[in-house]
Amino acid sequence: MSYLSIRKVAEELQAGIITPTELVEETLNLIEERDTEVEAFVTVMREEAMAQAEQAERELRTGLKRGPLHGIPIAIKDLIAVKGVRTTGSSQVLAEHVSEEDATVIELLRKSGAILIGKTNTYEFAYGPYSPPTRNPWDLTRTTGGSSGGSAAAVAAGMVLGAIGTDTGGSIRIPSALCGVTGLKPTYGRVSCHGVLPLSWSLDHVGPIARSAEDCAFIFDAIAKYDPRDPNSVSGPPSSPSRSTATLIEGAEGRGPLSLQGLRLGVPQEGFVAPLDPEIHMAWRGALHVLEENGAELVNVELPRPTMTTYRMVQKPEASLAHMQQGWFPHQGDLYTELVRTRLREGQEIPAVEYLKAQQERRAFTSQLRSILRTVDAFVLPTQAMAAIPAEQMGQEVTINGVQENATDAMLRMTMPFNLVGFPAVSFPCGFTSEHLPIGLQIAGKPFEEATVLRIAHAYQQLTDWHRREAWERQ
Repeated sequence: MSYLSIRKVAEELQAGIITPTELVEETLNLIEERDTEVEAFVTVMREEAMAQAEQAERELRTGLKRGPLHGIPIAIKDLIAVKGVRTTGSSQVLAEHVSEEDATVIELLRKSGAILIGKTNTYEFAYGPYSPPTRNPWDLTRTTGGSSGGSAAAVAAGMVLGAIGTDTGGSIRIPSALCGVTGLKPTYGRVSCHGVLPLSWSLDHVGPIARSAEDCAFIFDAIAKYDPRDPNSVSGPPSSPSRSTATLIEGAEGRGPLSLQGLRLGVPQEGFVAPLDPEIHMAWRGALHVLEENGAELVNVELPRPTMTTYRMVQKPEASLAHMQQGWFPHQGDLYTELVRTRLREGQEIPAVEYLKAQQERRAFTSQLRSILRTVDAFVLPTQAMAAIPAEQMGQEVTINGVQENATDAMLRMTMPFNLVGFPAVSFPCGFTSEHLPIGLQIAGKPFEEATVLRIAHAYQQLTDWHRREAWERQ
């Protein structure tokens, strides 16, 4: 079961070919077998998961069908509150913290019939694009990326069919690209952040990670609901179709590959993506050819490139404020790792005028992107400038096509622009390097058009098999 689609497993559950308890038992066995090496999980919810599976089994037996996630085990990033379960943020600050209520996204997953299998690793409070000690299932010496690296690695290793991550500067898409899975950052506010440990209130997103665009659509449909408890929650535009995202991306299901005829896809200039590893560049161009052959019109666009300073001037003060409001910093400062403690201090020292200047630059950048998106339906670009690097190089200088760059900045460079503007973006596999490491392609679109970006990814995945490759078979 570990590398089947959610659709296929859901069909087998509803037909009684396999029961939820059998599926959960198999999932727990896979975690026990594989996670000693991958270290994706912080907490495995064995007893809770079996109890949920038994309930799902009773419901399915009586004919109650909650939807495609009914009986499907889902992993949860350890920033997200699950009642009665530790939520640590991978930090000593919350080492023994047990959540008193479910986050909204957990409430919605329960309503869909999904089974919560465990909590996954993250960088401390998601304040970095890595997820130590989680290892990449494609090469255990390499980083998964992060901060949702535990969620992405759990899917890539075949331990779960889907997972929930968070994304402030790329933290769903970065590990999805480096681990060879599919991850969606929805439009800002489409998925509630209530009950999720905050990093940066105006940049934080919650979204799904799974094997395919269709699987992500199933999870997104379950968790994308308006929530009055989140002041930034949105329900979508009034003209939003009533059909599910999963239905909207299917197109001519069963009648051959989904056509992209009529879609105009913006291709950024080389300067926007540079420096870029030559193998990444080749895979990007190859993917563009596949999309064009399937009916899409490729349009060269000049994208403005926001600076990392703009991003940090927004993110750092917001992060510091969040930790001060929670009462964690500076009172428990000695419990943070040195790097996160330093970043929180830096955020406190940024003058208000610099924060406001960055917000002004952000608004200008958003306006420019909105203007360009009047001429195209979405942008197509690499997710990452390089494949997964050795774990010991995390945070150091790396060389990309002859150019030296800080690894953290390189990882964020092509993902954080879409956090600044809050537009939906999906990353999915489009090839492998000569070292058999996954390469990710990113589609970013207009606000509230998750169905469009997922439809493009789904069409590509109907014509290719990169997303079906099995990482664990290489170990």
